[in-house]
Amino acid sequence: MNNITHLFIRLSEQRLANALFWLGSAQILGRIVRLGASIIIARLLTPEVFGEVAIILTCFELLVTPTRRISSAALIKMDSSDYIASQGSANRLNWIACLSALTIMCLLSLPLSLYYHKPSLIAPMLLMASSYLLLPFGMLYAAQNLKHNRMRIVGRAVLWQTLFDGALTALLALCGLGIWAIIVPKVLAVLVWIWVHRQDNPLPYHRGIKPSSLPAGMTTTQMARFGVQIGLSDLLLFLRQNIDYLLIGYLLGVEALGIYFFAFNASLGISMGLIQSYGTALYSHLCAGEDKATHYLKSLKLIAGISLPIITLQALLAPWYLPLVYGQQWIDAGALPIFLLLCLSGLTRPLGEAASQLLIALGKSRFNLISNGAFTALLMLGILLASPWGLVGIATAVLALHLIVLPLFSLYLYLSLPAFAPSSPSLQGESL
Repeated sequence: MNNITHLFIRLSEQRLANALFWLGSAQILGRIVRLGASIIIARLLTPEVFGEVAIILTCFELLVTPTRRISSAALIKMDSSDYIASQGSANRLNWIACLSALTIMCLLSLPLSLYYHKPSLIAPMLLMASSYLLLPFGMLYAAQNLKHNRMRIVGRAVLWQTLFDGALTALLALCGLGIWAIIVPKVLAVLVWIWVHRQDNPLPYHRGIKPSSLPAGMTTTQMARFGVQIGLSDLLLFLRQNIDYLLIGYLLGVEALGIYFFAFNASLGISMGLIQSYGTALYSHLCAGEDKATHYLKSLKLIAGISLPIITLQALLAPWYLPLVYGQQWIDAGALPIFLLLCLSGLTRPLGEAASQLLIALGKSRFNLISNGAFTALLMLGILLASPWGLVGIATAVLALHLIVLPLFSLYLYLSLPAFAPSSPSLQGESL
């Protein structure tokens, strides 16, 4: 029996490694293309324009993050009959979430433009918001690929979307389109993501299966109740990773935000792509397995073995390649120390992603919500206290909190696993 158990664990680890390989390699290849685009726009655009882009993209991500898994988190955990019966509810919920996000972002465009004294923000914000109208056409198909662990296809969707985005951004930037060179490709790239996920991936009710022969499945309300908790957890995770953007724009202005936005993306672009891929693969992996504690620990070792060498090498080479690749103007603007501090914070960021996915897989979304909220509050406090020391002070506070809090919380979570509820909680509700 022990040999059989070990065999299943080894096979499960191999599946996670394969999933992370496809998603991670797609992210890395895409980031290489995006690197070329970022080199061009870093040399052509000013820190002020980078600040405007940061405001628009942060608002977009702030609203799209709770919608991404609004239905898929429940669908991935269902058995096949409930999954088929719940397709209609999932589709309705996706449209409700995306239309709500579209409305909120359109409404935000005017007050943000007035606050920052940037009327030019309105039009690109409205165009970026139009992406929400496209997402529902691919969300069920993406959920189906994740449910069936088709990580090669999920990785391909990420790769081709990023390749298209990066190549078109570089082309439009060279044509002198300014901020539109960044916004337009991001909207059009959603079509690429949809196309890849829909290829040879018909949904169950497209196969002639009659709903009357199936169980009732989850209603839109029931699915929303589960999905909203996941969405709020993801939102707090996003806030935890991006609260510095929001506060820097408020405390130090658009130009300082542009410098920080550049340093963040240049330093954490590749590692954050790996972390996002890791979270996507890990959740599906944990939902499919029984021994979640073992899988959790093994997954941390796997991501550490990949990310630690990349981040360490990046930090060591930064003083040489940052001015060479992106231009001396960013060194003159003070981006190098911020780059180094944020790069080092990437060493422990996978711990936070792993903890969130484990808690959601265990049915502990509310606890995940509380823990992410507490860490976000700590980050806000640290940034506010460090703001008199400028961008370097803020980046130092971000690094210190990531290096101290995330390892301690991961250790606490691992030691507390036996006290948690069984690994397969109901989708209808959960206990804290």
